[in-house]
Order: sequence, then C-alpha cells, then structure tokens
Amino acid sequence: MDPSDRDRKKAWKDQQKQAAQLAFPASNDVLQSLFESVEAEVETQGCDHSLRFTREWITSNNQPKDKLLAWLAEHGGYCDCEVVANSFDHWQQNR
Repeated sequence: MDPSDRDRKKAWKDQQKQAAQLAFPASNDVLQSLFESVEAEVETQGCDHSLRFTREWITSNNQPKDKLLAWLAEHGGYCDCEVVANSFDHWQQNR
C-alpha cells in the first residue's frame, strides 16, 4: 500500500470514528457508568436475556430510555450481556 492509500484509509477511519462519536446517545461518562453498572450486575446475577439491569440503570439515572435503548440495540445490545459485550465494544473502539 502506498503512502497516499494509507493516508486515505486513515482519513476514512477517522471520519467513521467521528461519526460514531456523534451518534453516541450520551456522554462518555454516562455511557461508562452504564456499562460498568450493567457489567457488575451481570457478573453477580447473570443475564436472564433481557435488558433488566440496563433498564433499571436508565431509570435510576434519569436517562433518555428510548434513545439509549435504540442505540444499544443498533450495536447488538439486545440483552444485558450483549450490552456489556457488543455495545460496550463499539463504544470503546470509537470513543
């Protein structure tokens, strides 16, 4: 790959990352708190293949439910363990 191709690829990746960041439904601090809380619950209580812990966190932290749940689902977070694995991974790679 020649240097101009590398530069274009890097620019494209940077653009994709920036677009992902703009689509985050909350600040990085809020999302980190969500992921840490849900992960702790899944580790201690297991996943019942619902969004029980995610919904509880959203409610107790007065966050926009529909916006967060839609973003999580868009990134593979259909249950608590998938929130911790899939959605967290997307956020971590793009923050």
